[in-house]
Amino acid sequence: MTIAKHALNKVAMNITFRRRWEAAHRFCEAANRSSKCAQPHGHSWHVEVTISREQPGLEQDTNMLKSFEVLKSKWHTWIDDYVDHSFMVNSADPILNFLRKDNPEGRLLITPGDPTTEILAVLFKAKLEAFLNAVDGNFYVTQVKIEETPTNSVCFAGKPDAYIHAYKIHTEHWWHKADYSTQ
Repeated sequence: MTIAKHALNKVAMNITFRRRWEAAHRFCEAANRSSKCAQPHGHSWHVEVTISREQPGLEQDTNMLKSFEVLKSKWHTWIDDYVDHSFMVNSADPILNFLRKDNPEGRLLITPGDPTTEILAVLFKAKLEAFLNAVDGNFYVTQVKIEETPTNSVCFAGKPDAYIHAYKIHTEHWWHKADYSTQ
């Protein structure tokens, strides 16, 4: 393939959105039980998402790929109103029943396995893909980058279902729904 033909196959334009949220998590699985992350603790998290469109070119009437507001509205609402100040918790963590009983209105983001930065990147990519499909099926997520601390981050650009091992894969889980669910 010539260089010119190879360049045509690459995405020419992306849109990137950033968001910050505060949340706590802890690890409870056997492999992680001895780490200091077994203690409930919080972080100031940052997420950066990059999206692209299947068809090249700009909309003629707007000179945009798509309005930023249209593309990011549900995503930002989800982060701000449902993920921010949540407790991100393994679906098998024994603390989950206590949290639901003690604070039934509390924000919980339930993950398949421990709520690591890696699985959050996978689940967030799936969630944003669900939002984009509901708005305009021509857009897709090329990458999600989650920063847990200023020195630790994870970038994910794969297929989410290939990385989710703890649940049978189907569309009934929150990360496949174009709604504000986190459980």
